[in-house]
Amino acid sequence: MTSTQIPEQRTADALGEEVEAQRERIVALRDRLLAEQDGAASPAVARALEMADAYVFLALGYLGHTDELFPGEI
Repeated sequence: MTSTQIPEQRTADALGEEVEAQRERIVALRDRLLAEQDGAASPAVARALEMADAYVFLALGYLGHTDELFPGEI
């Protein structure tokens, strides 16, 4: 019988400075994306930017970010 090894779980903070630097860059990207969403030329563009924000937020989650996607919404 063979044994299965479970990979060691590490927090994003344990991954080092590179992860922290990327997390900071993506947070800044998200801020710019939200600003563009506020000034969107049409509701369709605003919706597309909102969808992009969801994917950016997902990337942040992979890097250990713990903010809310849509704060204040139920």
